[in-house]
Amino acid sequence: MSACIVTGCAAGNGAAIAEFLRNDGHLVVGVDLRCSTLADNDWVIEGDILSPSIQDLAFEKALSLSDGELFLINNAGVTTHDFPQTDEVWNLTVDVNLKAPFQWSRRFAKHVQSAQIKSGGIVFIGSLATTMGFPKNPAYQASKSGITGLARAFAYDLGPFGIRSNCVSPGYIQTAMTRTSFETPELNDARKKHMLLKRWGQPEDVANAVSFLCSTRSEYITGINLPVDGGWMICGLSS
Repeated sequence: MSACIVTGCAAGNGAAIAEFLRNDGHLVVGVDLRCSTLADNDWVIEGDILSPSIQDLAFEKALSLSDGELFLINNAGVTTHDFPQTDEVWNLTVDVNLKAPFQWSRRFAKHVQSAQIKSGGIVFIGSLATTMGFPKNPAYQASKSGITGLARAFAYDLGPFGIRSNCVSPGYIQTAMTRTSFETPELNDARKKHMLLKRWGQPEDVANAVSFLCSTRSEYITGINLPVDGGWMICGLSS
């Protein structure tokens, strides 16, 4: 039996990812600051993803549930609209979006090297900012740009063990993080004009991509960044 650790699983993309993976037959260990809505998961851990004790507890539980097949979904993330950004905003954003995925993936790699994890992989969650420029949010931009570097680094280091590492980069997905853009008509229209599919993404769109990367259908895919953005990244001129 395979198990999956999903960080930031209480709402939005994380909740959908956890649900899809569970429906695929994986046992899910969900981790978030507040997990009261996740009673359907196989195991729920409430706490700070930057806490070493929370990380240890999640891996201990996931490994006890699995037969050596484990997937780690580095989904938790934060952003801010404050500008200019203070050192405090920078530190929080980079810690949650980049440092935490590194720490969780480092633990994952340690268990691979000790043969406790025999198959599976890591899926990092990026964003449009992973490959594109955006104004007035350098902390988010820098942290998400680093995510693809982590995905490639762990793909390189874990490949000899048969373990994969990939990144999924959502575009504008209808979640709490994008509520202002979605609920403001002019912003909504401006965003939609740049989407080739002419609709906002849903958390299920992201979850489908993660589900694919945690399945045998993608067992020869590693080190990639998979955009789930309705064609945003390749859109040139928009009328």
